[in-house]
Amino acid sequence: MRKFLPTLSLACLCAAPAWADGPARTNPDWPCHQAKVSEFPLASVWDGPPLAASVAWREDSDIAALEAIMAQRRAPLADVQAGVAKLAAGPEGKVKVLQAFAAAFDDLVRQRAEILAGLERYGRKNHEMADRIRAENETAHQETTPGAGPDETALQKLQWDLRIFQDRRRTANYVCEAPQAIETRIGEIVKVVRAAL
Repeated sequence: MRKFLPTLSLACLCAAPAWADGPARTNPDWPCHQAKVSEFPLASVWDGPPLAASVAWREDSDIAALEAIMAQRRAPLADVQAGVAKLAAGPEGKVKVLQAFAAAFDDLVRQRAEILAGLERYGRKNHEMADRIRAENETAHQETTPGAGPDETALQKLQWDLRIFQDRRRTANYVCEAPQAIETRIGEIVKVVRAAL
């Protein structure tokens, strides 16, 4: 096990939180390299007719169906285009398209806020885990008996925790793209809606 000591020591240095790289951030629990942008206002993407937020759209099955397609991030943009074209062609079509978009925007912004909150919780747990790994590293490399070397059981636990930590960091890198993906989705929907008006 002694041959793993340099590797483990180096890995512990690499186990510093992902947010330790780059410029200092105001929120130490934010795990992403991208800057955190808490708000995503409608005015940043929409300069069309005013959108009135209303729960009445739920009572219209056509509006509700289009809103569901728009707000489902995995739904192909072609489905959104088809849904918008179909609804826009009907009675009060443009008004209904705007209602569907307003509702979908609110839904997507809520999803984005939930992801941001989840990322902060995730970052806080990773921060705590990094602190625990550093403590485990010190404990594992202390010789309980002179000349006996590090505790192999503690080293195995340290190695396991390091693997988990690195997996969590890779996952965080993927999830960190989600808020931007939602913003992109909203921008794509805006283009479709504008074209239909």
